[in-house]
This record gives sequence, structure tokens and C-alpha cells, in this order.
Amino acid sequence: MGDTTSGRDDDRIAASALNFLRAHLPFAQMEAGALEFLVRHLALGYYPEGTVILDPAQAEPETFFIIQRGNVQVIPPDDARDSRPQAVNLGAGECFSVGALLEKRAVMSPYRATADTFCYELSASRFPELLERSPVFGAFATRYLASMLRESRKLVRISAASAAAEQQSMGRPLGSLVGRSAVTCPPQAPIGDVLRMMQERKIGSMLVVDDAGELAGIFTRHDVLDRVALARCDLARPISEVMTPQPLTLPAEASAWEAALLIAHRGIRHVPVHDGAKVIGVVTERDLFALQRVSVRAINRTIAAAVSVEELARAAKDIRRLARSLVGQGVAAEQLTLIISALNDELTRRVLDIEGGRFDLAGLRWCWLSFGSEGRYEQTISTDQDNGIVFEGNEAPELLRQRLLPFALAVNRALDACGFPLCKGNIMAGNPQWCLSLEEWRQQFGHWVANTDPRALLHAVIFFDFRALHGEEDLARTLRVHLAGLTRDNSRFQRQLAQYALETSPPLGRISDFVTEDGGEFRGTIDLKKTGARLFTDAARVLALAAGIQHTSTAQRLRQAGPALNMAPVEIASAVDGFFFIQGLRLRTQMAADPAAPVVNRIRPDLLNEVDRRILKESLRQARKLQRRLELDYRL
Repeated sequence: MGDTTSGRDDDRIAASALNFLRAHLPFAQMEAGALEFLVRHLALGYYPEGTVILDPAQAEPETFFIIQRGNVQVIPPDDARDSRPQAVNLGAGECFSVGALLEKRAVMSPYRATADTFCYELSASRFPELLERSPVFGAFATRYLASMLRESRKLVRISAASAAAEQQSMGRPLGSLVGRSAVTCPPQAPIGDVLRMMQERKIGSMLVVDDAGELAGIFTRHDVLDRVALARCDLARPISEVMTPQPLTLPAEASAWEAALLIAHRGIRHVPVHDGAKVIGVVTERDLFALQRVSVRAINRTIAAAVSVEELARAAKDIRRLARSLVGQGVAAEQLTLIISALNDELTRRVLDIEGGRFDLAGLRWCWLSFGSEGRYEQTISTDQDNGIVFEGNEAPELLRQRLLPFALAVNRALDACGFPLCKGNIMAGNPQWCLSLEEWRQQFGHWVANTDPRALLHAVIFFDFRALHGEEDLARTLRVHLAGLTRDNSRFQRQLAQYALETSPPLGRISDFVTEDGGEFRGTIDLKKTGARLFTDAARVLALAAGIQHTSTAQRLRQAGPALNMAPVEIASAVDGFFFIQGLRLRTQMAADPAAPVVNRIRPDLLNEVDRRILKESLRQARKLQRRLELDYRL
């Protein structure tokens, strides 16, 4: 603590502090009694320019600081690898040490006075009481910590500065990564002229733009060999004959993570970036990998080049190592589960291709379906299999099924070898029960929807999250349209599904914060999957079917169904945030477990730090709000 003013008049300092705090948020909105408590216990500290007020080498801070006058800079650690570390400056009215006090740890970075600075100071021993007295300040602290949490997670077992720089970079909008203005040519430009321009400008791609200024195609250096050199193409021909028409693009506000996912999923190297209708440049895989220390595409290349299940098993281990690394770097749960799901999708497709070459499937139209978390794009670090097949052909379904089952069983075994355990409930394509013709699947969904026994849904809901993974995807689209027709205006079925979604309540206590298991090996724990994430998933499924939304992911179901069902934007955003906080907590719990151990979804709330406890509690409240909406909508 700095040199506290001696012989001060406590009443004078309190009055001065009260006037000051009333001009700054969140203090201006605090309850009168809580604000009076705060100013009554404040001291005034002075820190000459250059003073290090807080340092990571110190223990948990003894003080909560509010800057009264001056400037405090949050300085990146000395071992930062970023050659241009971006310091954060705090001025009058801003506070610090909130995260460290709630998490009961040292600060992550030094706080240095860069001018003569005065701070109002509250003893750390009084901080918990302030939180209890003021819901307004408590909410501010929780929101503040929710944003700071992303930063603190990057500092787990890795260099604080390098990880923070990486996460910040991969969250950057693509518009900020466009290094030069778009280089374009018209569709009629001769190929030779385009090649010369690419050489002169030292660029790896040319954007082809029509007379209206809209992107018509892209031509890259990688196209030269196949489409020009080996094809002996006349260089006088127009570039439109060898370009890739209608390339995949992303808006300028999309993140680097979204571009990395697109590159990994589609196997491309260049992503044109547009601002509205105007193309502004290109972001390449090299641009992204300059930001990203672990290469999503490198794993994707390994998968694409694999010729055996053994090679894919090694790639699967790389996926899990990458996932653990990204969890440690603090990558947001939504982005991380998409990355895991996208890579697992590619691995499964490659397994299907390899195993498919060993069986006679000629004349068969089939599509591999994913159910459950994979169907929702929500896979975590380790997950078992939930899959099936929909097929069509000129023979009787039973004959076609007998041809497909050996193939499906081989795929299930191969996926098991790659670290995706066989489903204990046998919900797998190798089970004749889930290797069905399109008509048989229609009948099966019709049976589930028509069944008046709510318990019949217990083992069926996982199938309502299906999506096509590989093969004739039109079969899955046809089935999805059929399902939407069965469920959208079926209030009885929706009510049954809502009843199922309400069977499990959030583990929130009336006296204590959480209700935990009271006996056995799981005593004192809660299950983040069954009594956390699943609550959001089940509610979102009902809302999506009611609104006719065909997307399968929980977040997208909420985002798309919410407006159609008159949910307030803040309600939707809060539910999505709560879901992904729980998903993130699951991922961190799995990362901390032995990689060879079974999936871990249980936590002991009493072992969580204060910030995680507070945000978990709020997240579960959001799940309860979704359930109450179902109760009201369906009068349950």
C-alpha cells in the first residue's frame, strides 16, 4: 500500500469520495447503503510516478483500488514474446484487483503508476461484504470477471503474454488482417496478363471482379499447375475459364477463428474478405498461422493424406492434444467445440472413405448420420459414438441393409480405434436398428412423435439432433424436412418434449449456492453435462422444433428460434453465454483430468474459485429461465 494520508479527517475523505464515486459507474448506480459502507471504509493512497502498485510476484492483493487521480498502466510481463506488447491504461474512476480478489490469487500482470497517482483503497477483508451489500456492484464484478476470465484462462500453465497475444489475435476481425487492398481483374482479362500481374505484385491470388464490382471468382498460384501448365492452356484465353467461380468468402467482421475453421473444413488456402458487397482483400492460411501457434490445417492435411486407420488414430490423438492446448490458451468454448467437431468430422469422413473401399456399395445411395453432441457440433475433448445410416436403393430394404451393415460395423470399430468409444447404448450405424432406409426412418420418427408415453422420448431425443456427415446429403435433408412437418404444429408432441426437458432441474440451492450429490463416490459434486449443459440443449431442441428451425446446434437453435418466439435479444444472449460457460468449464475439467481416464464432467463447486462459482450460478439461473419459459408456453 502507498503512503496513506496521515491525520486525515475521515468525514472529509468520505464526503469527497462520495461525490467522486457518484460521477463514475458502477458506483453511481450502487444502493445508497452499500455506497455509504464503501466510502466509510475507504482510505486514500498516494503512488509516485514509476511505483509498481501490484506485481504478480506478490501474494493475493490486500487492497481493492479505485483510481481518484492519475494513471495506472497494466504492463505485459517481461518475458513477453510479442515485440509490441499493448499496455492497458486505467484512469480516474476505474478500479483494479477485482479478479485477483475474487479468485484469491496474485494479479496476472504488473500495475504501475505512470503519473503521480491517488487511489481510494478498500481493504481486501471488506471486499466480500461490499459484494454482499451491493447487488449492483456484485453484478458489475461478475460481468467484469466474465470478460477477464478469458484472459485468466490463457495463463494456465503457459506463458501469460504469449498466450494472451495469441487469443487476442485469433479473435481479431478479418478486416484487420487484410494487409493490402484487393488486387482484381475483370473476367475477360487474358490468363498471361494475370500471371504477369501476380508475379509483379508478388501475390498468391487474383480476385476476379465483374463490371458491377461483385466477386465472380478467384485464381491462385496453386491453380497454375493443374489448370494452366499441365492443361497447356492458351495464355490468351480469359481468366474466367480457369478461375474458381463463386469462391467461399467471409465478412470483414468475421473472426480469424472462423477463417481457420473454413480453411480446415473446405481445404482451401485463400479466403476473400468482403465489406458489404465490396471485396476488400484476401486472408490466407499463412496469415492465420502467423497468429496461431498450433495448426488446425496441419492436422487436416494429415487426415486427408491418411491411407490407414492407424494413421488416423495418430491424427485423432493430435486433435485431442490440440484441443487441450486450446483450452489452456483460453479459446472460447463455442469456437473450440466447433474446431473439435470440424476436425472429428474430417477424420470420420476419411474413415468412411478408407473402409468404404473395402466393401461393394455400388448402386447404393447412403448417408452417414451423426447424432447427439456430434450432430450438434458440440463435441468436447473426448466423446463416444452416436451415428446411423439412411439409405435408398432398388432392392428391398433388408437386402440393402445386409450389404451396408458389415461396412458400418467396420467403421464403428475403426472409430473406436481412433479414440471414439463404442456407444454403450449401441446407437451406432452397425446396429441394424439404426441402419434404415429413408422410408423406415420416416416411420421411426413418426412413431416417436405419435407415441403418447412421455417416457418413450427418454431414449429418442438424441436422434432429433441428427445431421448429415458423409454421403448423399439430400437423404438427410429430405428426412429433416419430413421431421419438421411432423413437429412444427404438433403441440402435443412439443408439450411432451418440454416435459422431458423439465425432468432435470438446475442444481441450485435455496440455502447454499448449489445442490450436490449427498453420498457415494460423487459426494459433493455436480454433473456439468447432465445437470448443466443438457438443460440448455433440451430446452433449445423444443424451441427449435416449435419455430421450425432446422439447425442442430444449441446456440444456433436459441439464436434462430428466439426471435421467432418473441424472446428478447438479451434473454437469448444470456442463455447462450450461460451454455458456453458451462461447456467451457467442462472442457477445462476434462483438460485437468488424466488423458487416459474416462470423460470427466463432474466438479466440486466448493473447490471452484469465487469467479467461477458466481458465473456458474448465474449460468444455471439462465437454464432455469429457459425451463420457466417452457413451463409457461406449455402450461406445465
